[in-house]
Amino acid sequence: MLQLAVRPYRRPFRTPLQTHHGLWEQREGLIVRLQDDKGQVGFGEIAPIPWFGTETLAMAKDLCAQWSDTVVPEQIAAIPAELPACQFGFAQALRSLHCKRLPDPKYSPAQMCALLPTGAAALEVWSTLWQRGHRTFKWKIGVAPFHQERALFQALVAALPPGARLRLDANGGLTPEVGQQWLMVCDAAPDRVEFLEQPLPPDVIVDWVSAIAGTFQTAIALDESVATISQLQSVYQRLQNRVVYVVKPAIAGFSEQLYTLCTQHHLEVVVSSALETPVGRRAALMLAQRLWAAGIPQRPLGFGVGHWFQDNWDTLSEEALWSQL
Repeated sequence: MLQLAVRPYRRPFRTPLQTHHGLWEQREGLIVRLQDDKGQVGFGEIAPIPWFGTETLAMAKDLCAQWSDTVVPEQIAAIPAELPACQFGFAQALRSLHCKRLPDPKYSPAQMCALLPTGAAALEVWSTLWQRGHRTFKWKIGVAPFHQERALFQALVAALPPGARLRLDANGGLTPEVGQQWLMVCDAAPDRVEFLEQPLPPDVIVDWVSAIAGTFQTAIALDESVATISQLQSVYQRLQNRVVYVVKPAIAGFSEQLYTLCTQHHLEVVVSSALETPVGRRAALMLAQRLWAAGIPQRPLGFGVGHWFQDNWDTLSEEALWSQL
């Protein structure tokens, strides 16, 4: 029997994050703390993103309320697939409770893709991130009309130094026609664009990718379509290794299942942030480290997001963060 405590958090962004899904002003989630009868403590994070197909925060709170102040490992193992963020957070807490704490994974800025602001603001921000050592940048598209974003893209490409790479993320906001227009734009700048991410909504993109196979040189990456382990399994059955898989461990489900799936099929993955706190971030980065050690192809991680938050949480230990909540 483990003692359970749960504390909610809110992390305001410095400026709202504009995506095709709308304006995101703050990150909300839960930190869970488990303690055994020997006094050992483990922390985990539940950080749902409902528009990616996870449970809502209210659903996560309901699960924690049902368990009250105690839980057993068998209950954690039985968390249903409909609660993938809860699966991740509780399994993380249980694992950290029983495993010797290892040093935090260390990655240089060059190994991290930095998230740029949407629209023209990217032209003002990229240089600061470049000076910090980032060489790969994610830029959101699918928010403004195509001709406006294409002009901004061309300006951004002209401004970036040699060696800089872009990931264009539409969050499922393009039509098939505009998606192909973007692929033509990307094909014209092959040394600048790493991939086009989630150009179409999850319910249509698999058929679209199959239909245009071999037509364009630019790689296509999937994100919202493969947010959870069940989604990833379903898409892989149809597309195999024809796409790059952007996986967010904090919302995917049980990390061990995600690790097994990625290594079994030798998926080309980008391990990415769900804009979680350092609690979830540490577990996600350790999974990335394990995947790389298992021979999964290495691409810059999608964790260059710390500059988006107002707080100083990235400098805190799990215990210090818990005490602040």
